[in-house]
Amino acid sequence: SLGKYSIGESYIGQFGKAYRLKGLDATNSNAMQRAIVLHSFGCVPDTESENPACLSLGCPMLSVNALKKSAEYIDQSRMPIILYAFY
Repeated sequence: SLGKYSIGESYIGQFGKAYRLKGLDATNSNAMQRAIVLHSFGCVPDTESENPACLSLGCPMLSVNALKKSAEYIDQSRMPIILYAFY
């Protein structure tokens, strides 16, 4: 689902550390009910590519290294962090 999300609390799930996402737009307002989360996935490369990385079932995914680095900022932020999903 496209649109703005507020990145919520983290948890350890099927793909390791993940963050719950709250949809802020009409296009993604049911993200919490659908369990749309930000997580890493091993098939997502660290470098930009024009080739598709791997299939997502609706969740935004980062490489393992990118999520580790992003988590440093997300976890220490005192302000809400907004994720924009667009095509």
